[in-house]
Amino acid sequence: MATNYDAVRWTVDAPMPGSLADPTRAILGPVRDALLFWGAPLFAFLAVELWLGGWALAAPHDTAAIALKGMFAVIAVTTWAHLIAVVPRAYGNRTVFAAHRGKLTVAPIALIATLFLSPLALVAAGVLAVFWDIYHSAMQNFGFARIYDMKAGNPPEVLRRTDLRLNTLLYVGPLAAGAALATHLQSFAKFDKTALSTLASLPGVLAGYNDGIRAVAVLAYAVVLGWAIVDYRRAMRAGYRLPAHKLATLVATGTVSIIAWGFTPPIVALAVINLYHAVQYFALVWVKEGGRMTHAAGGRQSRAMLYFWGGSILFGLAYAAAMTGSVRVFLAPFIACSLLHFWYDSFIWSVARKHV
Repeated sequence: MATNYDAVRWTVDAPMPGSLADPTRAILGPVRDALLFWGAPLFAFLAVELWLGGWALAAPHDTAAIALKGMFAVIAVTTWAHLIAVVPRAYGNRTVFAAHRGKLTVAPIALIATLFLSPLALVAAGVLAVFWDIYHSAMQNFGFARIYDMKAGNPPEVLRRTDLRLNTLLYVGPLAAGAALATHLQSFAKFDKTALSTLASLPGVLAGYNDGIRAVAVLAYAVVLGWAIVDYRRAMRAGYRLPAHKLATLVATGTVSIIAWGFTPPIVALAVINLYHAVQYFALVWVKEGGRMTHAAGGRQSRAMLYFWGGSILFGLAYAAAMTGSVRVFLAPFIACSLLHFWYDSFIWSVARKHV
């Protein structure tokens, strides 16, 4: 039988349906999604490694040290800046605010007051933020995977639990198996000289079980990955269509997570992960709420961008100042913002309710 190959030739103007080049399956578009969403982990890793390697090779030691400290400082400020970027979504979107009015008004006041009044609560909140951030980052990856499922027309409940397990272990597994776990556990040292000072010894206690923790993490990773493969094969036999963008998200995130957490110093891994996480979040908020912000700014997009980006950076700088200051109580509103950011994101975005 003759085949008309010209009829199935895909071009730039008419890309193959469902491919990474298909604009109908992308959030911002094929190129911008590759840069800001599914490809962001890879670009963040390359950017950090090239910056580190380039300065180490091309400049004197003292100059390179300044450049490296500058990079880590910029990424830290960007990370803290993205925390306040939740505000346009939570408070500027009337639909979201009306649906969660109580959570968005009573909870912030109660939390900030508690952290101001209780030094122990402030310490506990700071430690909680360190570990909640791990889960929060994994859930952002989960959210992008689900958005790409929605864009492909897949029902929101299909493979949801599988994706929840998979995205959690893609991020947490390598972290728990690498040196970064000890870095995170050091946050418990903040409990020293508090009523819960016993917790300050936890890092030292767990250090004796590093090999066991690593073995459990690797085993859990393998089990969840194998479980996901079985679930995906079963779903695809039943008609599920695996979106190319979702697959790219999982592969890029999983690869960078293993390399960063498993084979680079913890500070480098944190820089990579925090950089791509913040870039993804800023891009998502702007694409979903940028129109409302522009309308509120009198229709001037440049002014809206200045308020959004400028305000976020100023908050990041203020957070940095509070972190380096000697008066711990000044940290209260910033630690509260971290926890509220993590919590808000659990309900102001929802693929199942199509609130994305």
